[in-house]
Amino acid sequence: MATFTEDFTKLREDCDQAQEDRHEFYDNMRNEVEQLAEETRSQLATFRSELNAMGDHLRDNLKQFGTDLKTGGDIFRGTMRK
Repeated sequence: MATFTEDFTKLREDCDQAQEDRHEFYDNMRNEVEQLAEETRSQLATFRSELNAMGDHLRDNLKQFGTDLKTGGDIFRGTMRK
């Protein structure tokens, strides 16, 4: 049977190890969350860029369509399909 001192020392070592494990767990979680946040920011920036480009393209096509409706469009440009 172990002495009280040995038992108490073992208990203290277990507590210290548990605290170290908890700190390591929190550090790992913090790093993972920061990585996910960075990936999300990157994806959002890409999405916004592509959305803006799509909007610009759509706006240009709608302007051209409006002009075509007013001016006869393909007939006057000579690009009418047969």
